Amino acid sequence: MPIAPIVEFAINKQMQEVGANKECMNPKQAEEFIDNMADALEMFLGKDQAKRSRKFMMSSFRKHAPEYFKEKALI
Repeated sequence: MPIAPIVEFAINKQMQEVGANKECMNPKQAEEFIDNMADALEMFLGKDQAKRSRKFMMSSFRKHAPEYFKEKALI
């Protein structure tokens, strides 16, 4: 079974869970989305790949919202 349709479904489901959409997501929602997505991906990809995916998503998040990480002293 191809993974792409499953991942698209998981992304849309997690967006609903955090109350956001692709056009508007605040940093808190983004952080929650990443955690939820990593949990969902673990079911399909396994623990190691889910951890790598979470690391990749967090890296991208840091690039797009550095002020959020400075506020939380996470940089």
